[in-house]
Amino acid sequence: MQYLIVKHSHMFFVAVSILLFNIRFFLLQRRPDKSLAGIWKALPHLNDTMLLFTGLWLMKITHFTPFNAPWLAGKIILLLAYIALGMKMMRTRPRSGAFYLLYLTAMACVITIVAFARLKPYF
Repeated sequence: MQYLIVKHSHMFFVAVSILLFNIRFFLLQRRPDKSLAGIWKALPHLNDTMLLFTGLWLMKITHFTPFNAPWLAGKIILLLAYIALGMKMMRTRPRSGAFYLLYLTAMACVITIVAFARLKPYF
């Protein structure tokens, strides 16, 4: 029972994180001259903290670690890449080629992370 609650909470925070990232992308793209309001800067940090907390809790419940589950190690590496790409995108001039490339690469990381979570491939 605890596992399902934590798993579904984690999945909820994943969905919110992806949604917030996309909202921030579209706000920056739509109005490149206007900076993001404080809520759009603070809310992702709160959500990502909960995402990290539930992820660590799942690791505790399932006993999966990056050392005994290669797919989890892959997710963590891709997560770090996603964070770096997202930070770089937020600092790049909106509507530039680099802005779009960073966004697409970050979303490719997200898609791969979700695929690893669902399929748990052995590599």
